Amino acid sequence: MRKTILAAFFWISLAWAGPDGIYYALENRIEKGQIVTIGTPQRIKIGGVGQLETLLTKAARPAREARWFYDEALKDWVLADQMGHSFAVAEAKKRYLEALSNKQDEFILPVSHTLHPKGAPYYYNLGIRQLLAEATTSFAGSSYERRYNITLGASRLNGVQIAPGETFSFAKAMGEVSERTGFKKAFVISGEQTVEGVGGGMCQVSTTLFRSAYFSGLPIVQRRPHSYQVRYYQPTGLDAAVFLPALDLRFKNDTPGYLLIQSSVSGSRLTFRVFGTKDREVTWSNPVTISRTPAPPTRFIVSPELPAQRFVQVDWAAEGATVNVYRTIRFASGKVTRDTLTSTYRPWGAVWLVGEGTRLRSGRVITAATDDAPDNHGYRLPTQTALRPASNR
Repeated sequence: MRKTILAAFFWISLAWAGPDGIYYALENRIEKGQIVTIGTPQRIKIGGVGQLETLLTKAARPAREARWFYDEALKDWVLADQMGHSFAVAEAKKRYLEALSNKQDEFILPVSHTLHPKGAPYYYNLGIRQLLAEATTSFAGSSYERRYNITLGASRLNGVQIAPGETFSFAKAMGEVSERTGFKKAFVISGEQTVEGVGGGMCQVSTTLFRSAYFSGLPIVQRRPHSYQVRYYQPTGLDAAVFLPALDLRFKNDTPGYLLIQSSVSGSRLTFRVFGTKDREVTWSNPVTISRTPAPPTRFIVSPELPAQRFVQVDWAAEGATVNVYRTIRFASGKVTRDTLTSTYRPWGAVWLVGEGTRLRSGRVITAATDDAPDNHGYRLPTQTALRPASNR
């Protein structure tokens, strides 16, 4: 009797297990500058016609905007979207019953595909088809406030598109940089000293973006190096200072299509990538130092917020130099251009803030009357959270 019941249950379960539904999930990809559509076969196990509506609702998916990612197999950046799909339930039930009646193992599901407005074809038609160049700089050792500004500033440029023939303006794309728009006070170069100012860290953003544009072979319309060789921007000679909105970074899109700027922050590393239509090959030299000037002596300046024998470094020594970088651009048309990027840096001395009455190891006593400040005592104790005073020197 038990064997009969089990056999009957097995026969009923087989009857419930109808034919599988088959369909293709589609995505569009841009690989090596070419667009392709890839279909991945999908199979839905269907236990009965009553399950179809629930199963097909679960299997439906929305269309998603295309995203760039690094493909390890191709060793290249690939743009891929996700096409959405949905099913005609009534037609699916009809096909299911027909397949069941004909004792078929599977049947084709009636599926409709939809493309996201910003799917891969959208970017392909704009000419945004492959990586032109990328650049990464490190801001390890920066204060919390500087890190915050770098992340915020980079996010404002992420996704910016530049039309063919358009000149990109860093100041225009960045917009207002103020406490009102979310930026914090951090170190900036002002005149002959490094002080705290709103938006400190923007030069890290502009420098990294400048390098990606320079390595892409784009014409640099406006760029100025920093006053001195800043330790964050090695190798030297490839930096771009900004002081918004007065001092800008500008470069032109002379490629056949649009350009897309993408930024990312990972740990203490900032990366900019430029995507577009690759119509040129670019090479550049290592920085060549034409001349050097020794850094001036270290200065000690009294800060009223510090007690005696406390030290806080606010500037680091850097030699003066003139540095050249040579770039060669070979276009697909056969045209070749060469240019020289020249940067001139002033010698820069280290600066320590100390408390009134601090005695150096040399025996010199630092007071407001005897310190190395210029005509006025413009230095104040930094408020940035990552800085900690040294107890002695």
